[in-house]
Amino acid sequence: MNENLLKNQIANTAPVDFKVDSSACLKCGLCVRDCAFNALSSSKSGVPEMHNLQRCMRCQHCFAVCPVGAITFDGVRASDVLEIEGIELPNALQVSNWLKSRRSIRRFSAEDVEPEVLDKILKLLGNTPTGCNARALTFTCYPNRAAMNEFKASFLKAIEEHREGSKMLPRWLAIPAIRLRNGGEDIFFRGASGLLIVSSDETLPQVTTPQEDVTIACSNFELLANANGIGTCWCGFLRLVQKEVPELLEKILGLPRTASFYAILFGRSAVKYKRSVERAGYANIVYKR
Repeated sequence: MNENLLKNQIANTAPVDFKVDSSACLKCGLCVRDCAFNALSSSKSGVPEMHNLQRCMRCQHCFAVCPVGAITFDGVRASDVLEIEGIELPNALQVSNWLKSRRSIRRFSAEDVEPEVLDKILKLLGNTPTGCNARALTFTCYPNRAAMNEFKASFLKAIEEHREGSKMLPRWLAIPAIRLRNGGEDIFFRGASGLLIVSSDETLPQVTTPQEDVTIACSNFELLANANGIGTCWCGFLRLVQKEVPELLEKILGLPRTASFYAILFGRSAVKYKRSVERAGYANIVYKR
């Protein structure tokens, strides 16, 4: 089993560390009422307690809703995290502008994304919502051109070994691979300086929506990357490889044939777009009355 997935599984099954500072607790019951899985209850004194550990999904709504920060959850105190009141959030117009101006980038500059910027973004992906709070996603990142070149070399080598084994390859894969090997256009990875592969293991008992979890994480990465001036492009090509030649990804990435995953290319854009496009007419809206 992937080491990161094993860590997540252990984290999800380890006993919940739920503590309440009874001297600070208002006994308001907000945490008990907001627990969607009825893991909490009010004690005789009115202080909340964890009465059913098996029901706790570690969503931490109890921790987040407490008005005075009396709850400590898995060792984290209210003073350790961000206070929501008064923080700066994008308004509706800013979000609309981002959605309309977003472009899929297929021409990348030669520079790598700064490691500290990329690391900050990847750590924020831990906030991605997952079905039943499974938190069983793995983020495999090729962060720079050196890593991408090694990945592409392994990819092309796997293709060549596949052909040498007298196995047929689809033309859409074989011909562009030959061109890339000969220094031609890279229609697979578009010259991106980095690649993020988000995967989920649906064999784990807590995972109920593996592909949906992956897709949401990719969307969050795109949002965060663009906010940091990083261009992105969803890489459907690797999903097509998994569908038609799955043994290649098993060999290169260790991804099982049925693994739920998606990949996103990223890097600094070599293109600066001047305006948005109009797509309002593309939305097929049906109101039911």
